[in-house]
Amino acid sequence: MKKKQVIALSSWSKPFLSFFFLLFIISNSPVLAQTANKDIVVSGTVKDDKGNALVGVTIAENGTNNRVQTNDAGIFKIKVASEKSILSFSSTNFGTETVAISSKRVYSVVLKTVVAQIDEVIVVGYGTQKKVNNTGATATIKTKELVQSPVANISNSLVGRLPGLFATQSGGEPGNDGSKIRIRGVGTFSGNTDPLTLVDGIQVDNYNNIDPNEIESLTILKDASSTAVYGIRGANGVILITTKRGKAGPPKVSYTFNQGFNSFTNLRTSQTSGEYARGFNQGKLADTYVNGNTYTPQYTPLDIELYENGKDPIFHPNNNWFKLLFRDVSTQSQHNLNISGGQKKVKYFISGGYFTQQGLFQDLSFIAKDFDPNSTYKRYNIRSNFNFDVTDRFKILLDLSSQTEFRNGPNGNGNGTDGTGTARVIGDIARAAPTELGQVDGKVSNLYTPSNNPYAAILYQSNTGGVRRTYRNYLNGSLRFDYDLSYITPGLSTHGLVAIQTYNQQQKVTGKLLISYMVYPINGGPYNGGYANFVPNATETQFSFSASATYNRRITGEFGIDYKRKFGNHNVTALLVYNQQKTYDPSLAFLVPQAVQSYVGRATYDYKGRYLAEINAAYNGTENFAPGKRFGLFPGYSIGWVASNESFFPKKSIVSFLKIRGSYGEVGNDQIGGARFLYRPTSYGAFGDPQASSTSIYYFGNVGSTYAGIAGLREGATGNPNVTWERAVKQNIGLEINFFKDKLRFTGDLFDEKRSDILATPQSISAITGIVQPATNLGKMENKGYEFDVNFSDFIGKVGYRIGGNFSFARNKLIYQDEIPKQYAYQNRTGQRLGQNFLVIADGLYNTWDEVNDAKRPLYASSNNRIQPGDIKFRDANGDGIINDLDAVPTGYANLPEKTFGLSLSANYKGFDISVLFQGVGNVSLYYTSFQRSTGYGGAPPSGTAAYFNESWTAERYAAGLPIKFPRFSVTGSPNSLGSSFFLADASYLRLKNTEIGYTAKPSILKRIGISSMRIYANANNLVTWSKVYKGIDPENTSTGDTNTEPYPLVRTVNVGVNINF
Repeated sequence: MKKKQVIALSSWSKPFLSFFFLLFIISNSPVLAQTANKDIVVSGTVKDDKGNALVGVTIAENGTNNRVQTNDAGIFKIKVASEKSILSFSSTNFGTETVAISSKRVYSVVLKTVVAQIDEVIVVGYGTQKKVNNTGATATIKTKELVQSPVANISNSLVGRLPGLFATQSGGEPGNDGSKIRIRGVGTFSGNTDPLTLVDGIQVDNYNNIDPNEIESLTILKDASSTAVYGIRGANGVILITTKRGKAGPPKVSYTFNQGFNSFTNLRTSQTSGEYARGFNQGKLADTYVNGNTYTPQYTPLDIELYENGKDPIFHPNNNWFKLLFRDVSTQSQHNLNISGGQKKVKYFISGGYFTQQGLFQDLSFIAKDFDPNSTYKRYNIRSNFNFDVTDRFKILLDLSSQTEFRNGPNGNGNGTDGTGTARVIGDIARAAPTELGQVDGKVSNLYTPSNNPYAAILYQSNTGGVRRTYRNYLNGSLRFDYDLSYITPGLSTHGLVAIQTYNQQQKVTGKLLISYMVYPINGGPYNGGYANFVPNATETQFSFSASATYNRRITGEFGIDYKRKFGNHNVTALLVYNQQKTYDPSLAFLVPQAVQSYVGRATYDYKGRYLAEINAAYNGTENFAPGKRFGLFPGYSIGWVASNESFFPKKSIVSFLKIRGSYGEVGNDQIGGARFLYRPTSYGAFGDPQASSTSIYYFGNVGSTYAGIAGLREGATGNPNVTWERAVKQNIGLEINFFKDKLRFTGDLFDEKRSDILATPQSISAITGIVQPATNLGKMENKGYEFDVNFSDFIGKVGYRIGGNFSFARNKLIYQDEIPKQYAYQNRTGQRLGQNFLVIADGLYNTWDEVNDAKRPLYASSNNRIQPGDIKFRDANGDGIINDLDAVPTGYANLPEKTFGLSLSANYKGFDISVLFQGVGNVSLYYTSFQRSTGYGGAPPSGTAAYFNESWTAERYAAGLPIKFPRFSVTGSPNSLGSSFFLADASYLRLKNTEIGYTAKPSILKRIGISSMRIYANANNLVTWSKVYKGIDPENTSTGDTNTEPYPLVRTVNVGVNINF
């Protein structure tokens, strides 16, 4: 009898089957419920205020995805759920009208003409502006797009969505996986490159811990005109986050739940122990020519046989460490519940959120019960925003929020020199060979031969570093008032703000010396069914414990006067603001608070919405600089012309909107490497001086670990009374043009930035003078590029769709850094991009002895010129006949991309919606530091990663014409350790960054159970990546490790969720 085939559901398929089953039930609920309701047909005409029929007006039933458009005669017909339905009529260049359906079935609707985009408002520094009147370079994203990405933080949800925003995610460790954000690239080689971030007008240091469900919009300010109001801290761009607020009406309750499943985007594959043993012997044989030793194989034929047949699992194991120490899938989940509403006098928005994420390590509690290498992250979010209309003129806004984080993971190795504990553990895994034993019956065991056992490495982390548990809390409160002074003169008002932010961190580190064992064969031979001689290498000790705490608080005060008025065809606005901010932190140098004091002004003017002009300025300063040099003026100017508002502009043109704008201004950056009070000389070194180390002073008498002599003095760095902030002069030209009644929208910008006064230490003065050089504002850089954003949206019948794309290019150049001229001009960093790779050019490999013995071949300074087939063929750049570091030339790009782009596609039909986001970067290079190390090119022990051996050069692979990606394998070191272009990869990539499919249920069904709307969806992040980098490395991981560490791989997330509104 033939057996039935049984197919088991994987952990991945179950949630998806459940999701689509639920989708089927909800989408067919009207049929299943056999509802007796019949659709009501409503029809009519839509005209403008001059009586002309309007074509293409969108008529939408509120609370649903039901919508139609008017035909060429302005006529519409739509089916609605009930006589209580509400229809919204909207069209570009016209106001929106709503109609409440009653017993009538035919309606005549009139839409009033408005200026294109005139009602669209964007957030700018210290206020808002109509988008049509904005002459600066800005970009905005709304909540709907932010929550489409199933990620732990906001920065990762921005990737690929905004022009001018460069984002790089260097790792996927829970709680430490945020992207590095840069606006329009990098303009400094010394100072901080992070943009200034404000939430509801208040500066924050960490915005990644905000729940995306709390956010109304996020805007980036890019040019000097839009950032000048932030003066001394506006050079790197500004991010403005606006949180949600309540609106008058009955309480609206919204609940969102997400369940995600994580896996690595890339993970290296391991080879078998037999493959490793053969490769190791081959590398050792090749090395005998270089080192002149007699060849003795590391592994005998019997060893290789036992590795392959599995008969000796103790002394000839075959371990795939990536599988043993990493799981296939981990989970994450998110909950958010918020309520909003209010009356005319009081409105509110209250939100609570919870997020948790697990790491991808296996359960290793059998190794060390009190040491868990798995990184975990939990976050709790609370926010309450209140609006009080005390009188018609006096309004108060009270905002309270809290973000609480818990992180767990391995600590460093005790001295912090090897990065985080997680990176060290992953580095041990990447270097481990499959021939390592690992564990026997739950005992961490090393063979009697030298070992690199990952389990033992985890024990080592427990012994020397321990487990780090981190608690962080951010508590924020602000009180703002707005007072209407129009009784003095129309359009005049004033506002004030007081905000307090506190930050508290507590870290606890626990460690314990645990036992591992050395395993010896019973009879001195191979495994024979039993094993003994477990020799402990230490005695178990009690727990060690340490704790630390840090905290700070920031107080912000602000008062401003606002003016907005229209005089006939002339529109003017003005703003004057005083802002002061102080940060109190016990860790600050000399316990002096950090302070910023600002006087801000803005004036705008437009005539008939055609001719636009704006002036912004900030006069601000900080205590960090010398008296008399603490304040500076930062002006910004911009103009614009809305040509489409001109009377002569064709009314029936395919161009529905056209604006040209330009800006020029100066902004600063006072975050110059974290140093404070550089205008003062550093303290003199002396014995007992807490600011002096034992190596920074002179001794008279005995010198050693125990001081017994007389301390001398050593002069520190000379103070620089002229030290100041970095200055950035920025220029921008922009074009905004819409076609086909604004269905197609294009925005493009050209920008240029010249950064000066970059802090650096002079290099041209020799250290032989004995003078410690003071930091000086001597550096110069330039950064220029272009960006554009294009979107098209329309309907095909009842199918709505949108196509959008953005592209950004930014290239920087080092203009001056007081560099000492090199022996050869091509060695100079000046004139190159920041982070440019300087490497010896690799012209392939030597494949035959004839090539090696060629008399014209240059000499190799390393390995005593002993090279052989399989070694890299280096180019002699300077022609001196010797290969060494002097032959390193500018090669490839930096590890920061010069190009970034995104392509988004979306559609909706009868409650169903789908969206896709592709994202990528270009002009970026990745250097395989870990490849050199793990293949033994640098003399380090080799790893068991399959690609290193299976694609390395061998005479057999060369003769067979097989692909070769690596030089010959080496055990003890080779001339291939020289930094060369052979290990430089093009890290450009295209990624299917995000995709989502969802269904919104019909309100007529949901209202019966008290639900106003419900949407269920499935989405995914980092699904597929196309790149040229080697398999097992994510191209976005531009750091591939060092001697002891490896970055935590990026993760792919597949998520199902539901949003319910009551």
